Amino acid sequence: MTDDENPHERDRTMAAEKAEREDEELEEEKAEAEQAREGELEDETRVERDIDREDAAADEQNADNHRDEEPFQS
Repeated sequence: MTDDENPHERDRTMAAEKAEREDEELEEEKAEAEQAREGELEDETRVERDIDREDAAADEQNADNHRDEEPFQS
């Protein structure tokens, strides 16, 4: 009796193939979720870097303004 003739063997084969497909789909979903999270982290890093840059520029401008306000000393 071949696999095609044995319904139990055919059912086991189909179940194994289905489980394999489900595992592959789960792995793909995990990979997509990881890529999405990495993208979010890159965006957060970019925003934080921009904020730090803006803060540094504001601090420098404040220091320049403070120097301009100091009385002239001879």
